[in-house]
Amino acid sequence: MKKEIKGYRVVIPDTFFPVEKFNQFIHLGSVKRYSKGSAVVLPGDKVQKLIYVISGRLRISMITDDERERLIYFAGKNCVLGLLFTECSDVYAVAMENSQVCLFSEHQVRQIFQMDQDIVFDILKNYQSKVSYYMKQVTEMDYFNPTVRVVRLLHQLCISQGVEVGNSYEVNIELTMKSISEITGAHYVTVSKVLGCLKKQKILEKKKDKIIIHNLERLNMLTHETQILKKTNI
Repeated sequence: MKKEIKGYRVVIPDTFFPVEKFNQFIHLGSVKRYSKGSAVVLPGDKVQKLIYVISGRLRISMITDDERERLIYFAGKNCVLGLLFTECSDVYAVAMENSQVCLFSEHQVRQIFQMDQDIVFDILKNYQSKVSYYMKQVTEMDYFNPTVRVVRLLHQLCISQGVEVGNSYEVNIELTMKSISEITGAHYVTVSKVLGCLKKQKILEKKKDKIIIHNLERLNMLTHETQILKKTNI
């Protein structure tokens, strides 16, 4: 139970609750391979399939009315992308690395449910973890300044994924400033300023494939502030 509950405590929108059981039924669906950078789903596509990631990693975005792309989540191994009942999708799914997915029609999904009723609960957990994450995001948007949201994300990453290395903590993750901006709803320039501020204060520094936290206590204190940049006179 503790492992399942932990699956709902998502810090960044990445895979959510994986549904490993679908691996047993990929022979029923249609398996497709995509090379890095290939479009898996284009905006406007009439997919009407449940898409299951067998291997690799997809970036799932939405295209806004003014044609801007906004990250929704990353879909890694065993992730489910449900487009069964979508007539015309605004989803834009791109393979971030060589990936393999399986597409299931509604009829095939019904077959799977008949063969393994427990898989229904795994799918519900997958969707519940997504709903819980985005409900939390809406709350963050309402109650916290953009600069504080960036700091809160970095702090949560350290708490959930940080590994103690000497007197610091390291989070081994490749998370671009653009992704941090899209996840937190903060402007790219704001993210850049916050990271610069944290580095100047010797609290945290971000590298391409890792985040190093030098002063976790100070980082935690900043999560309770109302404005990061004014507080530090930057």
